[in-house]
Amino acid sequence: MKTPKGDPASRAKAPTIRDVAHLARTSIATVSYVLNNKDRYLRPELRDRVLEAAKTLGYVKNAVASSLKGKQRGIVAVMVPQFGNNFFTRICVEIEAVARRAGFVVIICNSDENPGQEISTLERLVSQKIDGCVLCPALSQTESTRLLERHRVPTVILERPLGDIIPDQDFVGHDNYQSGYMATRHLLEAGHRAIAFFGWDSPIPNVNHRVDGYKAALADFGITPEPDWVHLDDLSLDAGRRRAQQVPFDRITGIVLGHHLGVAQGLLQHLRERRLHWPDDLSVVMIGTPEWYDLIEPPLCCIERPESEMGRQAALLLLEKVRDPQHRGPQTILPVTFIPGSSVRQIPPTTISTGS
Repeated sequence: MKTPKGDPASRAKAPTIRDVAHLARTSIATVSYVLNNKDRYLRPELRDRVLEAAKTLGYVKNAVASSLKGKQRGIVAVMVPQFGNNFFTRICVEIEAVARRAGFVVIICNSDENPGQEISTLERLVSQKIDGCVLCPALSQTESTRLLERHRVPTVILERPLGDIIPDQDFVGHDNYQSGYMATRHLLEAGHRAIAFFGWDSPIPNVNHRVDGYKAALADFGITPEPDWVHLDDLSLDAGRRRAQQVPFDRITGIVLGHHLGVAQGLLQHLRERRLHWPDDLSVVMIGTPEWYDLIEPPLCCIERPESEMGRQAALLLLEKVRDPQHRGPQTILPVTFIPGSSVRQIPPTTISTGS
């Protein structure tokens, strides 16, 4: 079914029931019957035509009474991709606190890195006429952002920028490149020259900036990483243990843990099983501060990400956009902080080698 010239999607306007009726060549009442499942007396071909028109236009039924049209409901949503990641938990806690003080209720949802699940959840949220949304897109896909734009839902993109595709999005995140660079630089300044990187094989560009930072720090010291220094896999504990078996522990003296979830825990468990201890046998710096990081001995050197400040700034920006939909904030990328520990050994200059 062809979308007629000048249809609402092309005007960046949320499609209405009238638009669906026009495209399906029927009445508004008939469309209402179909969308409310009261169509048992209608011809099947008419019902199918209405549903196809609604799908073509991207129409989402408004579940809110028409008397609320144009009014705020006092509800905003937060969509994150990983409930099990305390990085997102800390962000959500701050968003909820800021929004609650402003009189808003926050609905927190999880996409589980599933774009289809994310879209279906957002469609239901849109149908409830949420006032705004903080969105960390699953695998950095853009369809969800387009959906929110089409329905004029004020949106702030969190952590995973879409700048190459949607350059004018309001964005709050942290400096992933700096994370990789800072962690590696700390090892280099302690005298290490053979440093591995252990992290997530991610389709998300800004996560891969950590590897870029790692390589840049090595380059500053005239070092090119060997092929078996960089190990990327999924985030599971099994992946961490599997990859740990491929790390050349006989040739490296330091390692950057580019992610703090199961992949990092798997490596640390493998070290314990091999009776390799940090910092004596291997120096370790981890990006992220999971709940357990300060419970292990010796304590790990970590790169702390500004989760609370990210949540605060994302919430404040969203509230400003809810008040003024035309508001455009700056693209905010917050710096990270080095948390000292006891997991890095100082190597005397006379023993330094490139590991080649």
